[in-house]
Amino acid sequence: MLPNMAIENTDWQENWAYLIGMQAYAYGFPAIYYTKLRFGMVRKPQGVINTPLNTLFHVPRLSDHNDQYGGSPMRDAIYSVAWLDLLTEPVVVHAPDSGDRYVSTQLAGFYSDLFGYVGPSVNEGRSQTALVVGPNWQGEVPEGIDVVMRSPTPSAFLVARVSTPGGADLPAARALQQQSWVKPLSIWQSGADTPEVREVLAPFAVTETLADFRTMSAAMRENPPPASDAALIRQFAQVGLGPMAETALDALDEATKRGLARALVDGPMLLEKVALTGGNTKQVDGWFYGDKNWGRMAAAGDFLGRASPQAYSGIIEHWIEQSTKLRTFIDADGQDLSGQYCYTLHFRKDQIPQAKAFWSITLYDERFNLVDNPIGRYAIGSLTDGLKFGADGSLEILMQHQRPAPELEANWLPVPEGKFNLFLRTYLPGPIVMDQSYAPPMVRKI
Repeated sequence: MLPNMAIENTDWQENWAYLIGMQAYAYGFPAIYYTKLRFGMVRKPQGVINTPLNTLFHVPRLSDHNDQYGGSPMRDAIYSVAWLDLLTEPVVVHAPDSGDRYVSTQLAGFYSDLFGYVGPSVNEGRSQTALVVGPNWQGEVPEGIDVVMRSPTPSAFLVARVSTPGGADLPAARALQQQSWVKPLSIWQSGADTPEVREVLAPFAVTETLADFRTMSAAMRENPPPASDAALIRQFAQVGLGPMAETALDALDEATKRGLARALVDGPMLLEKVALTGGNTKQVDGWFYGDKNWGRMAAAGDFLGRASPQAYSGIIEHWIEQSTKLRTFIDADGQDLSGQYCYTLHFRKDQIPQAKAFWSITLYDERFNLVDNPIGRYAIGSLTDGLKFGADGSLEILMQHQRPAPELEANWLPVPEGKFNLFLRTYLPGPIVMDQSYAPPMVRKI
């Protein structure tokens, strides 16, 4: 030690716990979020989705402002969801023929990355029956199975979409939706009814000390992280977090508890800031692209990007060959989008997004939910009936809170009184959208 140098009396244990706690929160947030979502859909339903495990729940209507799950739901398709329990046995998933209609069935592990798709969107519009197995399953594949898909975790999340142009052909979309199903392997083989199982892990109450970290550790024990992440998991264990922890949270020293408590304050704020800026992705004219590795973030070593924007603002994201996304929170002047102003979004003919299936712009509030409006229009795009194009093939979208003159309503996207954001999606995108060389127009204040 150098002579006459004062040693600052800092509590290194608190700072070390804070540092590891922030890393653990970024790594484990998807598991925290999925535990809460599953609980709110399966064990204690809090919204429109009310489903047992291993059962496909069909939402027969387009998403609207009554769906308060966050996650930026799309408005161009009807959803079906299922929470899969693969610990006891595999699950059989079937997706029907769809012809030219966009139908996708995506499967995610419990940390929000995808492990594949079933059906038309990856099978040239044709049906497909998949055997979805857990990480340790070993067995014979029965006849009638087209593909085997292995989940990285014993719990998985399935989201299926059937596109419908603004709900204009909703009966046909619903009929196709009903042809998708999920069944445990033994039930599929026997023809019996799927038993109603709703016993799932409950998140810890917010009144509990370090509640989200308790939920995270429990979720990680239920769904162990991969062996490739062992170094991180051992580090989390040093401060009582994760499946390798040998010391209970309640038994930790007070300095470590303080550091973890700070991390649970700053962690959510960090994820919100990352979501608002799009993370480390390409930005162009006020819009930021979704990450090229969305749905594959862990493979790229990007656990912060997996937590946010992927899980935090999207719940589940597509691989880019299925869908690309651009988001903006600001106008051409760099100011937050707000319903106190009026805006236009003018696409030149050559700026209209390229998509084999369709494209749309959807508007969300600050919590990434759809916004109530007088005409029930939450999105606008290639599936919107009656859009008016300019003589030169251009398209101008009007965004404002107050109702415009009747002749302008065809291209009006209503906005809330407060802040909002826009999501530009393309499904089965063209090459310039997928390689991120496409630049959409800026949102301009009138």
